Amino acid sequence: MDTCRLSIYGLLSTRKRLTKGGHKSTGDGSRGDAVLPKATNLPRAYLYNKLVSQVRGTYHNFPGIVLYMNQEIIEQISRLRKDEWVDLQGLILCATTHLSNAGLPNPSCVSISLLGWGSCNTAYKLTFSDGIQLAATVSAYDEEEFSPQAKRSEIETMRFVRDSGLYPDVPVPMVHAWDTTFTNSAGAPYVLMDLIPGRTLNSLGQGSRDRLFGLEALAPAQQLSVLKSLAKLQASISRPVPFNKIGSLTVDEDGKRVIGPLFNAGHQGSGGPYNSAQELWRAQLETEILRALKNWDSLKTDEIRPHNPICSPQAFAELYQLLSSLIPHFEPPKPYLSLVLHHPDIALRNVFFDDTEHLKITGVIDWGGSQIPPIMLTACYPDDLMTDNFYPYPRPGYITLSEDWGSVPCDWTSFDTSQASPSFEVPNDPVDYLPRASAMVRLFYLRTFYSGSYAEQMNMLHNDADLARATLFLDASYYLKFHEVVSGTWFTWAEHANWIRETYWRMRALAKDKCGQLVIGPNVYRGPVERPICDLRISGEYVSVKKDNYVDRVEEDDNASRAGEGDTDLDDEDEGVKSGDEN
Repeated sequence: MDTCRLSIYGLLSTRKRLTKGGHKSTGDGSRGDAVLPKATNLPRAYLYNKLVSQVRGTYHNFPGIVLYMNQEIIEQISRLRKDEWVDLQGLILCATTHLSNAGLPNPSCVSISLLGWGSCNTAYKLTFSDGIQLAATVSAYDEEEFSPQAKRSEIETMRFVRDSGLYPDVPVPMVHAWDTTFTNSAGAPYVLMDLIPGRTLNSLGQGSRDRLFGLEALAPAQQLSVLKSLAKLQASISRPVPFNKIGSLTVDEDGKRVIGPLFNAGHQGSGGPYNSAQELWRAQLETEILRALKNWDSLKTDEIRPHNPICSPQAFAELYQLLSSLIPHFEPPKPYLSLVLHHPDIALRNVFFDDTEHLKITGVIDWGGSQIPPIMLTACYPDDLMTDNFYPYPRPGYITLSEDWGSVPCDWTSFDTSQASPSFEVPNDPVDYLPRASAMVRLFYLRTFYSGSYAEQMNMLHNDADLARATLFLDASYYLKFHEVVSGTWFTWAEHANWIRETYWRMRALAKDKCGQLVIGPNVYRGPVERPICDLRISGEYVSVKKDNYVDRVEEDDNASRAGEGDTDLDDEDEGVKSGDEN
């Protein structure tokens, strides 16, 4: 037999005998096609201990299969980025097996190349001799960090978008096969899917002197066109879903699509599913109490964390009670309670556009961490529109630790580059802050445009002209901040301790029940309210352990506020609230 010409096609009959149906359970309830038959009972290392190097390539020999791997592919693999536990030759074998099982005669991989990588996955392009191309994503998490349930939820979300009929305007690649274990030939969990045509726009402008990339590198008219497309994408998935719980999509033992535990983009689970946002938030607080009971019962000093962000058991208890008391006030009003699908990372790096027409989206990827939450908690701008307090230079006068958010941008509407500290990318070559600072201000107006485009698309796509939801991005910022804090750990509480305290005291200063009413406020707190208490804590006690703690900052900010840095209240009708906020 000419083994040089023997294809993987001969595996089909052998594999079906071994697996009695051509499928292999991945161990978490999912069934992926493109995997080696586990019935061989052989460790993965054995499969490649029998490699025989030849002048033209390598033969893979193990029971039932002989696969020829030409030298060119082996050289391509040697140059590719991958995690140490990943076997790209095994990945090719898995993909070839899938094509063979799908009925394709004599599939042969002719090239493999890198498509991209991120914190969760590395993506490769596989090209076969008959012209078929597949995208293969391999988990970047090791076995200890990887969550099979989270990956299964990501896959099920993609399938839901494709086959539910609810999202005809959202192009998602078809998933052909997957394995959520580390015992397959690739050595890591993988997903095989269609290759998306087009390109992403996040790499535009790379290498430019002014450091304007992606959206910022486009001309204004092009920016608006791209943002219209992104707004339509987000509006398209913002329609009510046929589920009544908060969580992430999965399938039950019978293969029925249901809402399961809540996962974020980092594969971290938050329990659930939940009946309401309040139930979710209280469960997160309870998790932190359980953490304290487990880890903090033998502290030698009253310091959980002695450096920024500072935290002590007393501060933890205070923040816990403040957050708990605020939960009823942050239950979204009724117009914002409908449950919708949420893609947690709409960004130019995850959206493919037609090569010739920026208006047309050809594919959306990276659905890991997708959730079913109330629509109020989905009003996050695309990552390309986000700005913070620190870039391109730290803004003077901000309580930076408490106002550094992942879900809400800091509004740059003006700047003075003379206040920026000198910075050098290379010796004697100072950075010109002007282009970057100007770009931050332009993003403020682009966010304004995006918000309006989203409301327009909600009306056009879903006939939704509700005035409350039309201003969703304007109304949601405080709910997103609260959700970000409560959904984090005690560390997140400590980072945002000033914001938690300030929000509590402002709401208390209103001196009336605000439950059920919309909560809004300034983009950034610049000073404290006048509190109706007599605080007898002095320097050296738990709140004033360090110089840069809350009390010292409050005193500094209060002095700055009285010096006339601003006077914008949470509620303009409440004369008891004094602040110097940034609107």
